[in-house]
Amino acid sequence: MTPGSGVDQAVEATPFAASDGTPTYSIKKEFSGATVMITGASGYLGSLVVEQLLRTTDVGKIYVLIRGKRGTTAQDRLAQLLQKGLFHLVRDNPRLLSKVELLEGDLNSDDLGLSQRELSLVQTNVNILIHSAASIQLEADVQHTLRSNYLGTRRLLALATQMQRLRSMVHVSTAYVNVNFPRGSTVDERIFPLYFGQQEVHHADVVDDLMSLKPSAANVRAQMFLDMWGFPNTYTLGKNLTEKLVATYHKQHGLPVSIVRPSLVTGLAGLPYPGYCGNIAGPIGMGIAMAVGLFDKLESVAMVPTHVWDAVPGDVVSSVILAAAAATSARMDINEYVDSVPSAAADPMVVHAGTSTTYPVSFCEAFYAGLDFVRQNPPPVRLPGASLFTLPLDYRPDEEAVKRCKYWTGWKVWAAVKLLNAIGMYGTARQLHYGYLGWEIQNSTKTDRNLFFASKNLLQLEAQLDAGDSGSGDYKTSWTIRNGGWPRYISTNIAGMWRQVFKVKVVKGLEDNDFKFIANRSVRPGFKQDADNTSAERPANPLAPVSEGDEDDQQHQEDMISAGFRGTAAAFQRIPASGAGGAAASDAAASKAPSGADQDVALPGDTPGLFQQMSAKLGQSLSYKAASVSDVATGNVSGGVMHSLSKPVQRLSRIPTPPSRRDKDV
Repeated sequence: MTPGSGVDQAVEATPFAASDGTPTYSIKKEFSGATVMITGASGYLGSLVVEQLLRTTDVGKIYVLIRGKRGTTAQDRLAQLLQKGLFHLVRDNPRLLSKVELLEGDLNSDDLGLSQRELSLVQTNVNILIHSAASIQLEADVQHTLRSNYLGTRRLLALATQMQRLRSMVHVSTAYVNVNFPRGSTVDERIFPLYFGQQEVHHADVVDDLMSLKPSAANVRAQMFLDMWGFPNTYTLGKNLTEKLVATYHKQHGLPVSIVRPSLVTGLAGLPYPGYCGNIAGPIGMGIAMAVGLFDKLESVAMVPTHVWDAVPGDVVSSVILAAAAATSARMDINEYVDSVPSAAADPMVVHAGTSTTYPVSFCEAFYAGLDFVRQNPPPVRLPGASLFTLPLDYRPDEEAVKRCKYWTGWKVWAAVKLLNAIGMYGTARQLHYGYLGWEIQNSTKTDRNLFFASKNLLQLEAQLDAGDSGSGDYKTSWTIRNGGWPRYISTNIAGMWRQVFKVKVVKGLEDNDFKFIANRSVRPGFKQDADNTSAERPANPLAPVSEGDEDDQQHQEDMISAGFRGTAAAFQRIPASGAGGAAASDAAASKAPSGADQDVALPGDTPGLFQQMSAKLGQSLSYKAASVSDVATGNVSGGVMHSLSKPVQRLSRIPTPPSRRDKDV
């Protein structure tokens, strides 16, 4: 970078020091008066960061990069964002909202699609850059993934080198960039190289190679890389290569950058809106799909019950992003790996934002916490004949059985979609389709790796946070047994989803819980207002083209999925159970549920429920890692089977249709 650039400006920052001489940093101080630029602000994580900045800091200006799409202008999208229930603590304060300024642009365009005036503003004023935009399609064609994530990030990094006052940049990645590690591994907070044999591979060579081919040939070659390096999908491979690109700019251009790796991001545990979840296509959506009976058989579960379920509250991830940005701005030496290996001193700081090594919970415990809630508060929509099932600790998924369950469920969804299209409910048909895709992709043996994400940098980041910040209650940078509770948190989140998806008020067993509901506000014509004054925010044209999977598409997909779950009850009443076993299988599944469970099982916080019973069975001394090693040794864990090299990378998110009659409506 040239003299007077952001790196030179950054050396003026001086860390605080605690009373014992330990250096500290302050989120509030580093963001006070600062000009911040955020990509992906209309997505779940990006919106959390914007809200937290407005509510907890005296930030000077927030530039948000948003593009117009589906006939909605970027300005309208920003207005809709700021009137969501998430922003209820700040949306009535014009002074705070005036700090948010729109940059209409696109990461896939040269210079991000910005005008010369906007480019000049960014190059001259930005102090802190937070990059949270990404395509989140797991099984996309490899060139789509690289174009959205790798090449889009490269354009942003090139612009960052021109930011004259840049003090800090945070690249939001994913903990699953190292999902190719052996099952049961502990993954350090560092960047690991990829190899052809003993030869280290440069990320740019891989990307240039794949982007130079025809799309079909690129998919075939990408499958070879997936098999060679052990990645389950193109998304994780693309994010892995993108991290290496970020590290290259850090080393070669001196960019003051850090990397935050969230695990499975779920709903909020605290302020501003306990129970809020901006994306129900993930773990929460999976639970809803099971609760309404889309998957009502044990064989549909693709996870080993005793494997760790690394989910993390969204407000914790947002706090970690702000802490990483502030620590980088204050030149804090947080990187544990750099301290122990001097040769890695040029690597950026990497921070895992997860729970597997701070407060682990097994999938089985999470499952039963949710089951306790569902039995107390049944969903108003449920497939005929569907039943809740229990999850034995010794259950091991069979990949072929999981595929069969997905297949027959796909037929049921296809039949419902055809029926809905026949009666003119095109939007609901599309919404149900997306609801199915969310579960079908997430519920996979390929991604159940029982990995533990090290948290030394995370905990050091928390330890060195200024006492005034940590004592304010504005930032929760880790989820531990001291500040969290899984049963309470899970019930809070499902209550939020029940209210959001089914439009019912859930209070049974939650009188002392954290759940609250704040409605969105309708901000422009053309968007339908629900009867309960909650803005459904769905386009007037339900068949408008949809670009699946972008981070800033999450609210649109959330609305589609929500309406799909609500609107298909009548359709499902006409669809018989499909697949091997049919009603008999449903009866068998029902027989596994304990009799009288609906009346006898209490929510966590009252008398012991299924969560407590399962926790007791697991035992406090349960070693997840030991269980994993034993499973692998005995062959009980099915491996992550890749597609054949002779076939292009295929999306797993396709609903099966009859060979002679393709569904043209979805």
